[in-house]
Amino acid sequence: MVFFEDLRPCDIHLSTVIDGLYGFFPDIGKNDIKFFYHGSYNVFEVKGRYIFRIPDKSLRNQKGVELILNEVKMLHHIRKYVSIKVPEPIYISTDPDCPFMGYEKIKGIPLHKVFIKIPKEKRLKVAANIGKFLTELHSEKLCKDGIEDKIVDNTFSCGKYKSNLEQYFKNIQQSIFQLLDESQKQWIKKLFINFLEKNENFRFNYSIIHGDFDTSNILIDPHKLEVLGIVDFEESRIYDRAADFLFYNEGNNFLQTILKSYNHSIDKNFTERMKFLYKQSCLGYLTYGVSNNLPDLVCWGLKLLEKRMNQFPLI
Repeated sequence: MVFFEDLRPCDIHLSTVIDGLYGFFPDIGKNDIKFFYHGSYNVFEVKGRYIFRIPDKSLRNQKGVELILNEVKMLHHIRKYVSIKVPEPIYISTDPDCPFMGYEKIKGIPLHKVFIKIPKEKRLKVAANIGKFLTELHSEKLCKDGIEDKIVDNTFSCGKYKSNLEQYFKNIQQSIFQLLDESQKQWIKKLFINFLEKNENFRFNYSIIHGDFDTSNILIDPHKLEVLGIVDFEESRIYDRAADFLFYNEGNNFLQTILKSYNHSIDKNFTERMKFLYKQSCLGYLTYGVSNNLPDLVCWGLKLLEKRMNQFPLI
C-alpha cells in the first residue's frame, strides 16, 4: 500500500535543516540527514539514530510551534500508560521559522511497507497487538489524568462534536464542491445527511485517541510480527474512540481481530461511526489541498473519493 505522504517531496531546504540542528549537533553535515516522508511534517532520520519532525511549510510559524509543544506534552503523558513504545521527545525547537521535535529512533518497519508480504493468517497477530495498544491508549485513567494535569482540552462533548461536523459539512460544500461532478456531490451529501440525522450517532464514550492511526504509523518487527512502536501523535486529542479503527483497507478479518482484542465496551453505533469517519477521511486531502493551493494533494483526494465511493456506494 502506498500513502500520499510517501510520495511528497521534502518542502524545506537541507541547509535550513542543518542550521536548525546545529545547536544540538555542531558537527552535523548533509550526509547525516536522510529524508523519509512528508505529511503534516517533514520527517528525517539524523545520524542514523534519531527521528526529527519539521512541520510542513504552511505550519512553519507560531501555529507549528504550538503543534510541536502539544505533541511533546501528549507523548510525555501517553508513554506512561502504554506498553508499546511511543516517541520520547529529546530535542525541541520553538523557532517559528523551523520548529521541530526529535526523538531516538524506534526499531521497526512501518506496517504498510510489509503488510502485503505477511501471510493473511499471520497478520492477525499484529492485529491483536494493535487491539491491545488501543485498549491501553483509550483507558479512562489515561484520559482522566490527562484532563486533571491539563494535558488535553476538556471541552469536547458529543453535542459540540455534532455542531463541528455540521459546520465542516457546510465548509466542504463551499470549498470543494466546485471541483466535483454531480455523483460525487450527491455521495458526500448523503453521507453527511444520513449520519447527522441519527441522534444515536452522537451518544458515545470518548477518550484520548491517536487521531491518525493507520498502518504507516505502526512499526513492527517483520520477522516476529510484533508491534514495536507507534509514532506520529500530532492529531492526538479527546475524541470518538471509533476514529482509531479505520482499517478497512486491510481486510475484515484484520479489523475484526483488532476489535476482538479491544477490551473496552463497544456501543451499537460504533461500527457506523467507524464507517462514516473512514468514508469522509478523503475530504481532508481535498480541503487542505484547495486552501493551500496544492494540486497534487487535490488530485490524491479525488482519487481517494472515487475509491470510497466504489467501496461504499450510497443508495
